Amino acid sequence: MKSHNKNENIINLEEVNEILSDTLINLSKRKISPKRAQAISRTAFALSKNIHHAELQKRVALLEGMLKQRR
Repeated sequence: MKSHNKNENIINLEEVNEILSDTLINLSKRKISPKRAQAISRTAFALSKNIHHAELQKRVALLEGMLKQRR
């Protein structure tokens, strides 16, 4: 079994935005159906929320660490 780098399969906000942009362009050119575009959009929205949540958790952990060091 091939080992994978943990961060190798992580998508960032820029990639989510690119996916949404490509989806909108393909929808406007009628290359994909509205149903498929909606599914992609929902998935990208969920990814975006998860990315924001993970970033917020990192910030909170950093702030908590700084507060502990001050005490």
